[in-house]
Amino acid sequence: MNKTLTLLAFLLITHLSHAQKKDYQEPALKFEVEINGEKHQVNDGESLIVNGNTIKVKSSNNKTFDFGIVSFDYPKHFAFEFFQENEMKNWTLDGNNFVITYFEYETNIELDTFISELVKLFKKENCEVIDKKITLGDLSLNGKRIIVRLFGEKITYDMYEIETEDYKTHFIGFQDSKSENGLDSIEGIETTKLIDETIKIK
Repeated sequence: MNKTLTLLAFLLITHLSHAQKKDYQEPALKFEVEINGEKHQVNDGESLIVNGNTIKVKSSNNKTFDFGIVSFDYPKHFAFEFFQENEMKNWTLDGNNFVITYFEYETNIELDTFISELVKLFKKENCEVIDKKITLGDLSLNGKRIIVRLFGEKITYDMYEIETEDYKTHFIGFQDSKSENGLDSIEGIETTKLIDETIKIK
């Protein structure tokens, strides 16, 4: 009798867990495909058969940032934020361990001044500032790295100036939360590689 009740309880719990998983599963992204004026709807990753031809529709793993003077691809799971105040525009792309920031100022702002303000934010005793260079696509950028150590965690914040002739100031920054052994995060490595392969200056 006890074995029977235990089996029934197990089956009930298993059934409920599957039901809950299905209930809370996010609906698939739906696409509308128009072929010769005829519209078709298909879920992300599914196939559509039109006149005997099989068309597979899948959303890209990446999105394209195309603002200010720069464009590049980044992972689609990154959250997008925009902020504007007076003569400054700021875009932020926030991943799990890696954050991309892009600033556009209508006036001339020195990189050292910008870095000093960031150091104040993190508090000087927690920061170490070093020179940093990076090559992304055809761009060779000079900048600074702030190494921040807080509560046993290590974060690096790299900021580079993109030099242009439009009389504006353009900064692009990369913040990376390091792994437990202090190395670059996998997300940071993969995202930087994607930017390197796709970045363009307009």
